[in-house]
Amino acid sequence: MKTLYEMFKEYPYAQVEPGQIMELCRTDAKELNWNLVYLEKCGYLELGRSFESPPFIACSVALTAQGIDLVENEDEYGLRFPC
Repeated sequence: MKTLYEMFKEYPYAQVEPGQIMELCRTDAKELNWNLVYLEKCGYLELGRSFESPPFIACSVALTAQGIDLVENEDEYGLRFPC
């Protein structure tokens, strides 16, 4: 989420491709996919759906206002997602 937040600050209306997130976070598609779905279910992300986005479950990702607020509240973020 912090990676998306940094991208949001630079390009507020931009949608991020999952492949970009995967590279920046040094993870794989399987790990990224379930995390994206979880964060969407929590209301922190919006996922752009497409039938043609393998190996990803979405073609784009964006933070919601709730996700932005959480990242900006360092105490709450640390409680929700401890390192």
